[in-house]
Amino acid sequence: MDQGQKHQIRGYEFHVTGALEKDGRYRGMILISKRGDTQQVYAKPVLVETPSSFKSVHAALIEASAYAQELIYNGAIKALLPADAPLAGKQAPQPPDFVGN
Repeated sequence: MDQGQKHQIRGYEFHVTGALEKDGRYRGMILISKRGDTQQVYAKPVLVETPSSFKSVHAALIEASAYAQELIYNGAIKALLPADAPLAGKQAPQPPDFVGN
């Protein structure tokens, strides 16, 4: 899967990418922008890292793609996603603006 392309599986929308770590290896990253079960769209994508790292970015992208599919098809993705994340198009609640003291 190409990192610049949005992917959709069972209503989930995500991108995959790879990140270079300090040891010179690459870790796959899954950026989830929409939940498939609730159709909730996240204002800021939720990051899920792959458990393994690799010597090439290509291998990290393959792992991220396969990991995303595995999480979605077996339902484990639900446990990794926040239920109350800010929605796209709506502002997150702001703390009160305290003046004084």
